[in-house]
Amino acid sequence: MTVGIVREAITGGEAVARALQSCGVDLVFGIPGTHTLPIHRHLTACGIRHVTPRHEQGGGYAADGYARVSGRPGVVVTTSGPGLINAATPAATAYADSVPMLVVSPSMPTSVEGRDTGYLHESKSQGLAMDALVAWSRRARSPAEAASAIREAFEYFVAGRPRPVHVEVPVDVLEAIGEAGGAAVVSGAAAVDEAAIDQAAAALAAAERPGLILGGGARGAAAIAAALAERLGAGVLTTVNGKGVVPERHPLSLGASIRLPAAQAWLQDRDVVLAVGTELGESDLWGPPLRLSGRLVRVDVDANQLHKNAEADVAVAGDAAAMLELLLAAVPQRPAEDLEPVRAAIQAEALRDGAPWLDLVAALADGLGPDGILSGDSTMAAYYGAVHFLPMNAAQRFIYPTGYATLGYALPAAIGAKLAAPDRPVIALIGDGGLLFTVAELATAAELGLPLPVVVPNNGGYGEIRNQMEEAGIAPVGVDLQVPDLPQLGEAFGGAGVRVDEPSALSRALAEALERPGPTVIEVPA
Repeated sequence: MTVGIVREAITGGEAVARALQSCGVDLVFGIPGTHTLPIHRHLTACGIRHVTPRHEQGGGYAADGYARVSGRPGVVVTTSGPGLINAATPAATAYADSVPMLVVSPSMPTSVEGRDTGYLHESKSQGLAMDALVAWSRRARSPAEAASAIREAFEYFVAGRPRPVHVEVPVDVLEAIGEAGGAAVVSGAAAVDEAAIDQAAAALAAAERPGLILGGGARGAAAIAAALAERLGAGVLTTVNGKGVVPERHPLSLGASIRLPAAQAWLQDRDVVLAVGTELGESDLWGPPLRLSGRLVRVDVDANQLHKNAEADVAVAGDAAAMLELLLAAVPQRPAEDLEPVRAAIQAEALRDGAPWLDLVAALADGLGPDGILSGDSTMAAYYGAVHFLPMNAAQRFIYPTGYATLGYALPAAIGAKLAAPDRPVIALIGDGGLLFTVAELATAAELGLPLPVVVPNNGGYGEIRNQMEEAGIAPVGVDLQVPDLPQLGEAFGGAGVRVDEPSALSRALAEALERPGPTVIEVPA
């Protein structure tokens, strides 16, 4: 990627806006503050739309959802201190799930940096705080450095594993006049490790019982991943972030079920497992690392991931689509495995926790159609219900905070998703406890006029933790909440609200909400 060069003398704030423009940014999320005025002065002239959430956390999740759906980095512009720290949880969420996000903020003037003077919004070190949560945080000390850091962020996003970054520009630098030029950033394709490809191809060609694991890093390789599975006749399991990479109605798909014992037992029986774009982490497996009896071949754009959590017998560093294309050309056609026994076992296990959500999920499937987007929260209806019983294809999308498992993600992320794909149906699925984390973003959706059903299973608090307490013999504490009238809450924020008690009513409510400007809170019993 080559981006433009700005050379004339301009303010640091204009340098930031122009650098964003030159990197293709046309939408940012954030709440303006006293210290961001030098940036906001130039956004409109640079053709950059500004969307104002009601809290920076909501803005961060919206940027995350925008990035996951559009494939372009989400951008957040916050003020210094509290505004930035409010965006820290979304940044950490994006880091856990490898989502490209740029957070831009002012910082203390160079004359007071680190001096604890009581300056407005002063923190001990906001940059160090962010650096602990994102891929990197950089402080620019001139307009040129500010522009350069933003260009380097976009280079980083396309060069490997995309994770969030933070660029901070001191208040005095935002107002200072300087040259904002610098060398253009150009990315080139990484060299292919042909020996590793040959070893991987040989292992797969010799396999009698191959299996595939696809993670979020395989999303850009959907077509080639399906073709490789068909060539090998191999079953495919995905992580939640990889859900739908291979269509889940495909006869070789075993769904996003890698956490289930039946799925892990099937993997243990494979003589070769190919894992693509996944860290095979505890948040994917819901337990200890995989125990495999066969050989493990791993493909990942991040070389540091190739032996993490499960030691690879063959490690291939590189872009998933490019590497799978090479493997497809090098392996023979094999007959497909009969997956019905393991599929039945997986289904039976998933039903133990997911049965209560079948009717809800069926209604969601009707509403989403062939290319819909479901934004899920850390709620039982999502991880026990939609993950296992809402079949998706590569054209659809399930966006979900897998690694950080935050509450309050679904509503603002759905706003970002709808802005990224205005012509596609988007539905948010969020529990009553999670909704109250970011409920103010109903006002954002209403202001934007976004048709957005917000489906809220109401169990009166934090139901999963309540269940865990009871199973552990702990009298429930802190988990039973007074929940407001949710449909009236939707109306109060400028949208609509409805309470439904049966699946047929939910289907109708979803269809109406998808045609109604603004959000519709749809309360369902849990």
